Amino acid sequence: MKKRNRARSSSLFLLELIIAILFFSIASAVCVQFFVKSHSMSQASQDLNFAVSECISIAETVQTSDSEKAAVSEVKKAYPDAKITESDNFTTCSIYFDRNYNPCDSFDEDFSYYIEADFETSKGMITCNLIATEADNENAIYELEVKHNAQSK
Repeated sequence: MKKRNRARSSSLFLLELIIAILFFSIASAVCVQFFVKSHSMSQASQDLNFAVSECISIAETVQTSDSEKAAVSEVKKAYPDAKITESDNFTTCSIYFDRNYNPCDSFDEDFSYYIEADFETSKGMITCNLIATEADNENAIYELEVKHNAQSK
């Protein structure tokens, strides 16, 4: 009789142990999901802070310039690796950044972010549309439009 009771208590203990392990494994899976989500939110926040900072810097350059060419020239001085594309109506300035938010060349395959600045002048008004984008998924991180009245001399 004692042997049967001991077997029942052993199987009950084993069942309790399995339930406890199941509970802790479910709890750990939920905690891992929270950590992954918090890491992705932190990365998105860093990306947004970087994009806002760089776009505001370019916007301030535009607002202190007398003309579209002067603004593009100042942006090119600040970002020597920037790629400038000119057409009849507007000028596009593309600036590329690596994972650590350092400016890099457009031919570098490791660039992770880029900012496109589209300059246009109409009736003495310089308009610059800034779009900061993540290179992996082409999602716009931040967009800013700057308008500045060009000083006529």
